Amino acid sequence: MRSERRRVRALLKDLGLPPHPTLAELHAAYEARFQRALRLIEQDVAPGEPTGRYEQYLTHDRIYYPMHTSRAHQLLVVCHELAHLLLGHLPRYDAIDPAVVRRVLGRSHYDDPTEHEAETIGTLLYQQLNLAPEVGPAARLAPSLVHREGRHV
Repeated sequence: MRSERRRVRALLKDLGLPPHPTLAELHAAYEARFQRALRLIEQDVAPGEPTGRYEQYLTHDRIYYPMHTSRAHQLLVVCHELAHLLLGHLPRYDAIDPAVVRRVLGRSHYDDPTEHEAETIGTLLYQQLNLAPEVGPAARLAPSLVHREGRHV
């Protein structure tokens, strides 16, 4: 796990980011680094379907994440899918019938080494994010909730 943590720190540094970036900073750094727009799209997810996915087009990339879940879960899904993109994984399910994908994905996603890698790196990336709220009453309380490492919890 230590080597994966170093890998995430190196990814953030390579993107020109501080140790605990916000999602907005990570998003902007991805677009600047790869010269591609990245669209984050909420989607309604039925039970048993994958909670997130990514797609690559000629001019932009898309990350789909679940609509009806907590913000923390949404961010974790976005980080997982972003890890796929940062690690250069190729999208896998474009030509397969969605019903077949749902049946196959019922198995452990760790059957696929790229899924395991994205899960690990995505989770560690999520743990590095600055989760401070940007507006509202919670934003006023956020400074008192700073972790000793300088990260909002």
